[in-house]
Amino acid sequence: MGKSIGGLSPLGKLVTRHRRNPLINRCAGLCRRFLGWHGNHNFDMQANGESRVLETLAAFGPAVIFDAGANVGEWTIAAKGSCPDAAVHAFEIAAPTHAKLVDNTRQLSGVKCNKLGLSDEAGSIQIRYYDDIPAATTATAYPHAMDYREMAAEVVRGDVYAAEHGIDHIDLLKIDVEGMESSVLRGFDGLLSNGAVDLVQFEYGRVSILTHFLLRDFHSYFSERGYVVGKLFPDGVDFREYELTDEDFMGSNHLACRKDRVDLLKAFGGEC
Repeated sequence: MGKSIGGLSPLGKLVTRHRRNPLINRCAGLCRRFLGWHGNHNFDMQANGESRVLETLAAFGPAVIFDAGANVGEWTIAAKGSCPDAAVHAFEIAAPTHAKLVDNTRQLSGVKCNKLGLSDEAGSIQIRYYDDIPAATTATAYPHAMDYREMAAEVVRGDVYAAEHGIDHIDLLKIDVEGMESSVLRGFDGLLSNGAVDLVQFEYGRVSILTHFLLRDFHSYFSERGYVVGKLFPDGVDFREYELTDEDFMGSNHLACRKDRVDLLKAFGGEC
């Protein structure tokens, strides 16, 4: 207390000293919203770059796509729309949501809906299922204000599932699992370490605070296995090295691409 506010401009000092002022609070809120827009904190796949990933991948004739955390099938349906010849293996851990996934995709050929989650060990786990927002289903003790009910669910290792189904290469692995990302990745460690997965799309956000698997850890994990990571934007992917300022817990989607797939890096907007 009593120390001067060193290094701040006069405007900065004014804002700091009057931070409880309603007008300044309103300006702060607008700034946060602006940063969200600038950082593509957007879950509309038609506008945030997710659809563009599928449309770009289509030119490469993908054969196998995995949807980990398929929810009711929106992304799976989009994947089949862009890549109709690809086989899509969709995984939904919550039984009620899996039933809707099956209903929503039953008219699509080449879609296998699994009432399973993916993890680093096979077995049964407890999940929190939110009736009002099934997409928030999680095995993480996330402090949502909504009511939930616990239920048992089965999980398998991705490497084992792939081997049992005769799959030795995955063109795109999409992961949207509300905090189980690191476990899913470890379950695919064999395929990823061998470069048998070309692309991995994953979510990063506030749940990393609870799981302690930070964006830095995603970058390290993929870099050690020969991948580069970039954040999705509507006009491409910003592939680059990790910086501490990237650790904003804002989200949303990132893409990991094999370094040796120069063709994919070029197509998605990356540097070679």
